[in-house]
Amino acid sequence: MKRISLLLVIAIGPMMLMAQKTKKKATAPTQTIVQETTPKETPPPYKKTLMIPKFEMRNIIDSSLFTNANLDKSKRTIFIYFGPECGHCTVFTKKMMDSLDLFKNTQIIMVSSFGFDKIKKFYEDNKIASCPFITMGQDKDYFFISHYGIRQFPSAYVYNKAGKFVKAYTSEINIFELAAEK
Repeated sequence: MKRISLLLVIAIGPMMLMAQKTKKKATAPTQTIVQETTPKETPPPYKKTLMIPKFEMRNIIDSSLFTNANLDKSKRTIFIYFGPECGHCTVFTKKMMDSLDLFKNTQIIMVSSFGFDKIKKFYEDNKIASCPFITMGQDKDYFFISHYGIRQFPSAYVYNKAGKFVKAYTSEINIFELAAEK
């Protein structure tokens, strides 16, 4: 038993000596200036230009190209970015379709980057064809996502008759508030 104890002391002793702290020489404190910086978020491009952007999308009706040149300059414009499989988008679209009289002097551009077939099914299921001032299209190049910095569905971006940005809405969009924006 004495031999085991002696072996342990011999084996563990040097490790205990190495584990002790060594004293450091005292040095004069140095003054360091630390600036706290918070990363600034770069605003999405629509907040920089504030005008309707130049865009291209595929019209869901006939796959034709639809651009900002096709917009009616005498009406305000609302871009609605949606996901055809999004429950919030379906509820929002049903509410909007039930309140079409609120949007008489408005052109609504509904855009999605999802597959063409899914967007077309959403178009048909929600009877969008019954409303001539709604245009639905596919943004296969993801222009709208990057331009508006979209993170939630649905998102709406309102422009007045002059094509100047008015307000952005995300996620839970109140139909009456959206319709009232001038």
